[in-house]
Amino acid sequence: MEPNTRIIKEANIPIADISLGSDGIVYVLLKKDKTLDVDAQLQMLKVYNELTEGKLTPFLFEAEERFIVTKEARENAVQLEEKSPCKAMAVVVENLAYTMIANFYMKFHKPKRPYKVFNNRRDALKWLKGFL
Repeated sequence: MEPNTRIIKEANIPIADISLGSDGIVYVLLKKDKTLDVDAQLQMLKVYNELTEGKLTPFLFEAEERFIVTKEARENAVQLEEKSPCKAMAVVVENLAYTMIANFYMKFHKPKRPYKVFNNRRDALKWLKGFL
């Protein structure tokens, strides 16, 4: 979160810390050594809808070390997209493995809403602010 942005609402669940900032962006930090499966996706979707009250909102996703997404979760993400309040998704990746996974998702699952991969948070936030 930016230094002058305060947390309006937040939820800390086993797989992620999720917060809605005063800048109108939802920040999702996927935790170290966790695995995203379909059950965790459904739990996250519930939190997203609670924090945003179901309104389409820009989302910033970041992952700590050794975060894993199952094949089933990648495939299920396409079905969940229409139920999600994600207006636009910026994924910040800081290593080659995460870059490959994020780009693979974009290329083969073709998100219906704006989705972009960034190497740094500053550029991701700048892009997301265009969706406010």
